[in-house]
Amino acid sequence: MMCMNCLKVQPVGPVCLTPFCNGLSMAKYYCSYCKFFDDERTVYHCPFCNLCWLGQGLGIVFFNCMTCNYCLGIKLLDHKCREKGLETNCPICCDFLFTSSAAVKALPCGYFMHSACFQAYACTHYICPICSKSMGDMSVSDCFFIYLHLNSIY
Repeated sequence: MMCMNCLKVQPVGPVCLTPFCNGLSMAKYYCSYCKFFDDERTVYHCPFCNLCWLGQGLGIVFFNCMTCNYCLGIKLLDHKCREKGLETNCPICCDFLFTSSAAVKALPCGYFMHSACFQAYACTHYICPICSKSMGDMSVSDCFFIYLHLNSIY
């Protein structure tokens, strides 16, 4: 690592080791496990995933599901666990879900995809792209389609 203040190459660490810089901090956030630096975002290290994630941290906005082996948003506390279910690619964009920084959505069937991919996909599809199970309560949609059909007849 090179300090951008004194231009001295040194071992990776949270502060510059040269006397010239007098312990200058390299970044607001430094993770000694991941060797990760960040000045602009709120980051935390999950000891279970052994990765750094964007966000306030475990127990605040996220929790770690030991079965899924992933940090999920507190809103997903009640989800269908699928062992290592996020260690796969998003079925829409094919990006690896486990290391993705994009928000993830849990489908009722237990599969996952990026939230943005879900929003785009759900505009034209109502089934899971992996298992073909319904992604929602179809009784509400059926009523809407029957209403449209009845109104178009008369």
